[in-house]
Amino acid sequence: MLARHFLALFAYRHGRPSIALDEDAARAIAADRWPDNVRGLRQTIERAVLLGNGDLMLSPATAEPAAFAPDLSLARNEESLITAALERHAFNVSRAAAQLGLTRAALYRRMARYGL
Repeated sequence: MLARHFLALFAYRHGRPSIALDEDAARAIAADRWPDNVRGLRQTIERAVLLGNGDLMLSPATAEPAAFAPDLSLARNEESLITAALERHAFNVSRAAAQLGLTRAALYRRMARYGL
């Protein structure tokens, strides 16, 4: 239940598409030992939402949730975070820049880099 709650929460918070948690992934999460308890689960799910490819499914070879294997492309992740912030703030550049911790000029440079 907590994993599903965190998936919905972080998908909404970060402007990402909703991720469905299939039963195999839920069993893998439940079977795993969480040394940090709820905090560790929360951080892992947020990381999966931010760095995942949109699907949370089990990899048959490893029996680990595939979305936990992050997409380590900095450019793709930066572009998706900028796009989500712009959409969340109705393309108000000042507010999106403030949320991302950037100046307006820095956000404009990144928008030009990614063709946004």
